[in-house]
Amino acid sequence: MSDFQGQIESERGKLKELLLKVPGFKGYIELEDRRTADKMIRDVVADRYQEELDRLTGIMTEFVDRGDLAYVDDMEGIATKIRTFIDRIRHAVYGYSSFFSVIKIDAEKLERLYDYDQSMLDGIDGIKTSLESLASAVEEDQIKGFIASLKNAAQEMVTKADKRKEEITREEEIPGDDLIPSE
Repeated sequence: MSDFQGQIESERGKLKELLLKVPGFKGYIELEDRRTADKMIRDVVADRYQEELDRLTGIMTEFVDRGDLAYVDDMEGIATKIRTFIDRIRHAVYGYSSFFSVIKIDAEKLERLYDYDQSMLDGIDGIKTSLESLASAVEEDQIKGFIASLKNAAQEMVTKADKRKEEITREEEIPGDDLIPSE
């Protein structure tokens, strides 16, 4: 995860470097850099899952072409879960927190979000392996086993995306109405 943060830090402009020397701005700029890195990480996660979704769509087409229609509904269900996951990750709240924001994201919470993002990125290997096996499977028991594995992995990813969202929006961290700025 620090690779993305390092990339952000290396691309800082002269103004940001100057503001880092102003008392009070250093923490703000570092936090903004972490938020940007968080968005970049989530985009990479979503892009990698999109690649696997595209692979699944191709496998579904192959099954249809060879007349194995019995498995297409299950594979479409898996595709739907992966699409849902991609949408939740790509469009998730990404640690943005402005002065008037209701939900505050501090550095510690961003670290926990990075952990979720890393686990989601790690999960791609299981889906990739199952898809490769499914593509070459011909026996009914093998196909059913790989589809079951894919269903579990896809559901696990959706659950992780939901937990990530819960991490950001925990009720105990949302201020009461008396603390929300009025217009």
